[in-house]
Amino acid sequence: MANDKTGHLEHRVRMTQAKIDRYGKLNGDNDILHYDHDYCIERGFRGTIAHGLHNMAPSVDLALEKYGRDFYYRGQVTVRWTGPVCPGDELVTVLDAEDNVVAKIENRGGTVMVGKSTLRDA
Repeated sequence: MANDKTGHLEHRVRMTQAKIDRYGKLNGDNDILHYDHDYCIERGFRGTIAHGLHNMAPSVDLALEKYGRDFYYRGQVTVRWTGPVCPGDELVTVLDAEDNVVAKIENRGGTVMVGKSTLRDA
C-alpha cells in the first residue's frame, strides 16, 4: 500500500487463478465462473472471474490504514462492480481524501469497482 501527498491511498494486487481458487475454498463459492476457463471464454469473458468480495477487500484494507481502529466499529463500505477481474489482471484500488474508492485494471484499462469507504457517525 502506498500513501501520496494528496491523501490518496493505493493498493495493488496481481490476480491469479491460484488466488481465486484459495478464496473460493475459504468462502465456499463454487460457481463455475470462478474455476472453468473454457466455460467463461465460451460465454464472452476473458477468462475465469475473481469473486467480488475478494476484489473489494483492498478497499477495506485502505480504509483501515486511513481510519485505524475506528473502522472496526464504525466502518462502512459501499461499492458497485462495473467489470470483471480475471487472472493476469493488475488490480489497482485507490481510496482518495474524499473517501471515494475506485478499482481499475492497470494492464488492460477500465474501472471495475466504484464506491465509498467511510466512517459512520458516532
